[in-house]
Amino acid sequence: MYIGRDVDNISNVEKLDNITFDGGTTYALEKSSVAYTPSGASNILISIDGVVQQGNFSVSTTNIVFDWSPTSSNTCDWILHFGTGLITTPADSSVTASKLGSLAVTGAKLNTDVISAQTELASAPADADEFMVSDGGVLKRVDYSLIKGGDNTPSFMATMSGHLTVSENTYTKLPFDTEVLDTDGCYDNSSNYRFTPDVSGKYLITLSNSIEKSGATSGMSYTLSRIYKNGSSVFSTYTDFSANYGYAIQGTVSAIIDFNGSSDYVEAYGYANTSDSEDVRILGLTYSNFYGVKIII
Repeated sequence: MYIGRDVDNISNVEKLDNITFDGGTTYALEKSSVAYTPSGASNILISIDGVVQQGNFSVSTTNIVFDWSPTSSNTCDWILHFGTGLITTPADSSVTASKLGSLAVTGAKLNTDVISAQTELASAPADADEFMVSDGGVLKRVDYSLIKGGDNTPSFMATMSGHLTVSENTYTKLPFDTEVLDTDGCYDNSSNYRFTPDVSGKYLITLSNSIEKSGATSGMSYTLSRIYKNGSSVFSTYTDFSANYGYAIQGTVSAIIDFNGSSDYVEAYGYANTSDSEDVRILGLTYSNFYGVKIII
C-alpha cells in the first residue's frame, strides 16, 4: 500500500495508462494511448497489486523494463511520472507569460523566417496600421501616422528659357517656363507660371533672379525680388546700389510658406529701378531660378 500525500497533489504529475501484464518484462508506456517517453526510471512510480514499485525496473525510450516478470494475475493500479520541470511536450496554449523569465526569449531563439515575414511589408502601411514600439522597455501600440517620416513632395524647380527685357520701375511676373523638376505636376510652366501644390503643409520657396541694364552701362539703382502668394506679395528681398550705380544685380529671397493643398499658389516677380529709365533685362537660362519643396516637420 502507498502511504503519503494524495498523488493528485504531487507537483508536475503525469498519469500514464495502466499496463496489462502478460508474464513478460518489457511493456510500452503510453498516455491517452500515445507513446510516452519518461525522463528516467527515478521519475516513475507504479503501483502493482496495491504495492508501490520503485528501483526494480528501468526505462528504455518509451518502454518500462522490469527486473522481474509480472504475470497476468498481477494488476497495475496506476503509473505516475513526476519530477521538477515536466519532461513532456506542453499542451497547446499551456505556456503563459508568467512562466517565462524576464528576457528569456532572445533573438537567437526566434526563427529568422518568422522575423522576416513580420518585418518585411508587402506594401506601404496605411495611417491606421499599428506598430509595436518599445517605450522604456514597455511595448506600446502606435498608429503608423504618428511615426511615419513623410517625404518632400510635391516639389519643383524651373528656369527661364531665355532672357527677358522689361521696363524699369515695373513689377513683372517672371515666366519660368523650363521645368527642371516637377514631381507631382503642380507647377504651371506654360501660362500662369505658378506653383499650386495639392498637398497641404509648409514649403520652402526660393526665387533667385539676375537683373542687368539693357544698355550694358552702369546706372542700376536698386532691385526687388518678390514671392507672391495668391496674387499678393508676401516675401521680398531688396538690393540698393543707388550710392554707387552698378550694371547687374543678383537678388534672392527664400521663405517658408503654408499651403492649404487645394487653391494656394505662389508666383515669382522682379522689379528694377535705373538712374536713366532704361529698360532692364532679367537673365534666364542658368542665371535665374524658381523652386520649392515640401518640408517635413
